[in-house]
Amino acid sequence: MPFEFKKFASHGTTNPIVARLSLQNLKILENCKGTKEFKDKVGGLYLESLMKKLLRCWEIEDAFKKSFAEAAGKYKPPQTPNAPVEIPQIERLDADCHNFLYEAKNYIRDVLYVINKLYGTSFTEASEFSKARKGGKSLIDIATETFGSDDARTKMFVASAPWVEHAIAMRNAVEHPDGYSGRLVIENIRRDPDQKLSEPIWYRIKDGKNATDPSSIRADFETLIHNLLTLGEDVLVSWANENLDSPEMVQIEIIPEERRDPQNPAKYTVGPGPRLREALTKLPVG
Repeated sequence: MPFEFKKFASHGTTNPIVARLSLQNLKILENCKGTKEFKDKVGGLYLESLMKKLLRCWEIEDAFKKSFAEAAGKYKPPQTPNAPVEIPQIERLDADCHNFLYEAKNYIRDVLYVINKLYGTSFTEASEFSKARKGGKSLIDIATETFGSDDARTKMFVASAPWVEHAIAMRNAVEHPDGYSGRLVIENIRRDPDQKLSEPIWYRIKDGKNATDPSSIRADFETLIHNLLTLGEDVLVSWANENLDSPEMVQIEIIPEERRDPQNPAKYTVGPGPRLREALTKLPVG
């Protein structure tokens, strides 16, 4: 039975998250080795777990941007230095930030579940991406031992570790305030000395000191969504490059951004491999 692709709420394939974690990945899996049951499980993780969690992050980011624009539009700077002024605030900012980090951390955990299916590992916690449980090994440990430190997959995981650890620590600071990761501080819209509004920021504090520098919530939302999406698809693509059914006949290619279909902006596609390209060049013209 083929996968049934259903539209999630108002999100169709015009949303890059849907395009790149659903149809794109299912097409890649169709051209890879493995049983139907195996492919269904991997594809199901992307459709039912990763895509839904990242879409929720995107919804929170989208609502944040709209709320900030609306709040900024209502703000009227004081006419005189000592005049009273109302500073607009984004409602539910704390709750939305907490939920964003919750979905992001669980997305990282689900990426490890995909890796479990692809490589036969047994990770259970998001933190195992780079930090081993007692008596165990992290993903980076296993990748280094299995593929080597110079392998592209190992380098990808190592390069992702800093932002993965940062996202997990931010969520842990919510789940366990004043614990190992400290406490998450969220500051809503503020007024600067020049009477302009500053966008919301967040940071962690631990033992009375800043554990991270204050940063823009908006910018961090954007960056983390981009990083999570890229990590999710690159885990599959890097595995698929080594497990194509017919590597001489097909290969995975990047679609240049300017050539992506606005109705389905996939990043990767399955194109002709070296032997098939050679055969195509020998076909009579006209």
